[in-house]
Amino acid sequence: MNFMRIITQGTNHAFFNMALDEAISEAVRQKLSPPTLRLYQWDRPSLSIGYFQKVSDIDISYCDKKGYPVVRRQTGGRAILHDSELTYSISTSGSSLFNGSLLENYTVISNAIISGLKLNGIDAKISFKKKRNTGDKNPACFKAVSYGEVTVEGRKIVGSAQKRHKNGFLQHGSILLGFNARELCNALGSSDTENFKDIGAIKDYAPEISFNDLGHSLKESFEKTLKIKMIPDNPTEFEQNLAKELELRKYSTKEWNFRR
Repeated sequence: MNFMRIITQGTNHAFFNMALDEAISEAVRQKLSPPTLRLYQWDRPSLSIGYFQKVSDIDISYCDKKGYPVVRRQTGGRAILHDSELTYSISTSGSSLFNGSLLENYTVISNAIISGLKLNGIDAKISFKKKRNTGDKNPACFKAVSYGEVTVEGRKIVGSAQKRHKNGFLQHGSILLGFNARELCNALGSSDTENFKDIGAIKDYAPEISFNDLGHSLKESFEKTLKIKMIPDNPTEFEQNLAKELELRKYSTKEWNFRR
């Protein structure tokens, strides 16, 4: 039976979260570590922006005033205010678990997440329906068209983005337990919360669900969907050391975060 490592953590700073995801991805692609699912949270509300996104999309002065770190992801997509959510990252080296196309890999991962949500009584669905292009360049990730959107009653509750390499990929995703449209608008310097009426949150449908409940359900659902064994583990010494280095010289710097 194939296996996959699962790393479940509490809260960390935004800079370290992004650094550790990259460090794990590097270790997996070098085959120093097995394919890995990491589940984690953020120690404070934090704004992450996509690799290609312009920092002018963000109200930096507001984020500074509120103490929200702004960090640039290595994955694509647009801005996310990480607050009441469980974040996942999947790092793979192109093994048999995820050897399909971009769309096929998104489908596998989305179906595993949906199965985990269903274990908590949430009737989530997967949708590949393209939204009509209205020319809207909304800077928020959850408003952007993406593959394999996970929705409940037509409202998007999971947003994901992927960084592909020749020998694998890293996929990030935000699973919203709660959603504050007003605060996201403030961070983006916008006033129109109506733009986000089609974004939902898990606690709208399962008010009593906890981060631990969701984490346990995802472990079970990934095992069943991928027909593998999920092995609980911690980051290796190599990954921890590389993450600290990346946090210092990359993710905590203006050269990286404000490069565009």
